[in-house]
Amino acid sequence: MEKAIILDAGEGKRLHPLTENMPKCLIKIGNKTILEHQLCNLVECGIKELILVIGYHSNMILEKLKRGFSDLEIKYVRNPIYYKTNTVYSLWLARNEMDTDFIYLNGDVFFHRDILRRLIHSEHNTCLAIDKKRRVGEEEVKVKIVNGLVKEIGKEINHSMADGEFIGVAKFCKEINVMFKKRLDEVIKEGKVNAFFELAVQRMLSDHDLYTVDVSDLPCIEIDTFNDLEEAKKLVLKIRDEAR
Repeated sequence: MEKAIILDAGEGKRLHPLTENMPKCLIKIGNKTILEHQLCNLVECGIKELILVIGYHSNMILEKLKRGFSDLEIKYVRNPIYYKTNTVYSLWLARNEMDTDFIYLNGDVFFHRDILRRLIHSEHNTCLAIDKKRRVGEEEVKVKIVNGLVKEIGKEINHSMADGEFIGVAKFCKEINVMFKKRLDEVIKEGKVNAFFELAVQRMLSDHDLYTVDVSDLPCIEIDTFNDLEEAKKLVLKIRDEAR
């Protein structure tokens, strides 16, 4: 497992004015940006190749990554219409890079590196990191699980029926990626460019087993709001204290 794809094209409107002139991934959590935290985790887990999908204020990301991370070979894929598309379109733009096993990351997820380690070392070739919360919020990407397999995924699942939340970190294998790309193509051809990439994942579930990895005990948060940002700042201190 040596490749990762990160989606960092979006605007992060809910964090205005903080993100009015800066991409969300460059917000600092402690002494590092969200992106730097992710890249450090990837490098520590042996990832050598990174595909970074960029759009909003992309030049700021390019400038930031001019220095550091020499252990990573970084390739950029631009989403020129980031302002009217969503994650399914950004991942579709990177479909030619899905020729081998890869780690998938949403660009706004702050997480403990052991989440990656669990995914990479899982006996299952394709799996999603799941937080099995007692209560899952309406806005979160929810999952229904049967015997460790994802049976349904999406924000539209009733929160009272959900078994957990997909945290935006996953592992996909080369074999399933053939079908994955076909499903991404389908969604784009239907004009659903503003959908979340989980729609394509949902369409694979009848043909492929997609396993779960429980990471409920590890710190992780998707940063969409200022409340999320404050929670992430608390988590980074907790992770730092645990490492001492």
